[in-house]
Amino acid sequence: MTDTPTPLRDSAFMQAFLDVVIPPSENGKMPGAGSLGLAAAVADALEADLVLGPVVLAGLEAVRAAALEGDPGGLPELSRDARVGVVEGQLESQPWLMIGVARYLYPAYYQHPHVLEGLGEPPRPPFPEGYEVEATDLELLEKLWARRAS
Repeated sequence: MTDTPTPLRDSAFMQAFLDVVIPPSENGKMPGAGSLGLAAAVADALEADLVLGPVVLAGLEAVRAAALEGDPGGLPELSRDARVGVVEGQLESQPWLMIGVARYLYPAYYQHPHVLEGLGEPPRPPFPEGYEVEATDLELLEKLWARRAS
């Protein structure tokens, strides 16, 4: 048995990989996905997904192996451009990698408070303080109740 964690549970690898999938914006307004601490939630979701989980894990293993060929420190030690090159180099043979990761990463990313702030939204769920909900017109409800009774 090996002490090396799967790529999903290798926090440094996942942080570097997630920053390739959603990099920080150049103006610093939007954080990269790797810096938000989303790796564990994405890993949990993928490990529970019996369809996408195994193909994503295989893709991440391929990315990790390719990165280790470029640098003994792996993906975290490569430059941003080199990371992108390594990941892009695996996409033809691992076509489900990005689809599987995006399935769980994007919802987590776009719900994160820092991302919501970067988008100009309040860093909280929309209810109960968010969207305005019009008051119910009780006269309309009474008409519906009368129809039901007849």
